[in-house]
Amino acid sequence: MSLILAFQSIRIPPTLAFCRASSFAAGNFRSESTSSFSMSHDGVSELGGSVKSDPKHQLFGRFKISQSQIFHRSEHTFAMVNLRPLVPGHVLICSARVTPLLSDLDDAEHDDLWRTVRSVQTVLKQQYKCDAFNVAVQDGAGAGQSVPHVHVHILPRYRGDLERNDDIYEQLDDWAPRDEMSKNKPKLDTPDDNERRDRTMEEMENESALYRSLMSTQSC
Repeated sequence: MSLILAFQSIRIPPTLAFCRASSFAAGNFRSESTSSFSMSHDGVSELGGSVKSDPKHQLFGRFKISQSQIFHRSEHTFAMVNLRPLVPGHVLICSARVTPLLSDLDDAEHDDLWRTVRSVQTVLKQQYKCDAFNVAVQDGAGAGQSVPHVHVHILPRYRGDLERNDDIYEQLDDWAPRDEMSKNKPKLDTPDDNERRDRTMEEMENESALYRSLMSTQSC
């Protein structure tokens, strides 16, 4: 049984539309309208369970993603269009192996992930003529990760595209493939800018010394 989920409606400039995965995969980076996204989740094993090979789908956490929604693959990474994009061109770069944390990746997987992020940014910049990006990782459930699978959000941005720039971080905190998953996400309670104080030089030096000591014990 497949659950068909429609894209949330968002306001975008008339000259921009969502790119279909097929356009990226074919190397034809033209804007087209996309109206729906098919996600099958019945019978998919939870993380750590036994998963049968399925050439028609890619696992994203416990969800099955159609291959048609994946526009790029490398040795350890895949890039896919987004079920609920916050802005046009908001895509996800995911580790091929299903694992929740960046620290779970080996060096080859980690390096490949970030090389892919850079490559996809280059393509999105050409497509959307943007002048900036938000590149974000929610590394674990406590940081708001809704799907326990390493993934990087890439969001094309423009100067002045949001009245309050920090709104994008709140929207990322709320992002999830399904509404019920969003409701259960932890919320970070941060003080307003006028309530924050500059730390003393001594406080910052002490913290820096602590981290320097910890880093010296790590093998590079």
